[in-house]
Amino acid sequence: MRELTPQLTDPLRAHFGDAVARREAYPVSTFNELVRIVAELAYLNRDYLLFFRGQNEDFRNKAGATTLYPSLYRKNNISKQSLDERFSMLKELASVLASLTKPYDKRAADEIRRRQYIQWSILQHYQVYDTPLLDVTQSLRVACSFAQLEATSEQAYVYVLGLPYMPNGISINSEQEIVNIRLLSVCPPIALRPYFQEGYLVGTTDVTDNYDDKNELDFNRRLIAKFVIPVGDPFWGDNLARIPRHLLFLDEHNDAMFHICNTISSALLKAEGYLSDENADEHLVNELSAFLRAHRKPN
Repeated sequence: MRELTPQLTDPLRAHFGDAVARREAYPVSTFNELVRIVAELAYLNRDYLLFFRGQNEDFRNKAGATTLYPSLYRKNNISKQSLDERFSMLKELASVLASLTKPYDKRAADEIRRRQYIQWSILQHYQVYDTPLLDVTQSLRVACSFAQLEATSEQAYVYVLGLPYMPNGISINSEQEIVNIRLLSVCPPIALRPYFQEGYLVGTTDVTDNYDDKNELDFNRRLIAKFVIPVGDPFWGDNLARIPRHLLFLDEHNDAMFHICNTISSALLKAEGYLSDENADEHLVNELSAFLRAHRKPN
């Protein structure tokens, strides 16, 4: 993907210099302060839509720069054979996803079967299997809530990315080499999690397993700024609060797609010998486990 040059406020420019990814995250103490800074960034970077991602840690590469890879590419050394196997598995899981969706919503199942980006979006967003897509949101509150929910220390991180404007639910910008998927536009109505998360997924166009340099898949190339925030409730002030986990991650009683994806995840784990899931449909789990064992190549 193309690399952007962020336009920064004077305090951020003094902090980051010309290397946002390599510098430490800029500290903010309240959500109100963060909103004000992001408002200025949106004004300065009007050629892009701003998207956000919250994490519990600022992951760095060997050069010491923040790295924001889609889950499929996060391992340091990925062989061509390994990628081929992973994409083959994604194809098989997409077929199973469509089959399990059909009893709930036939039209949605047909749509899933036909459109690869929808397949990948659901499998990624419901954390079934690694894909070439990265989760982001247009809601700063959602990003901060995610960062705090997953935090393992007293601080968390929020990233601001500049992405092309979106004319469609699945927008492919060939000039910037970016695909952006608005989950609310492409996910079937039985998938409710994206509505509470205001979720989007982004990836690179045409580049999957045939890249020359893995760095071109790293969304640190679209990084405008990064912030470190405190985890405690005082961050939100008196009139706002973190979005609770049960709304960001609806359970199977409130989200049918979570039930479908959880069945697939359980079967994947069971096929690997890690889980015996007594709550899932035994017939489906056993059938899927056998299917995955038959199609998984030995390491």
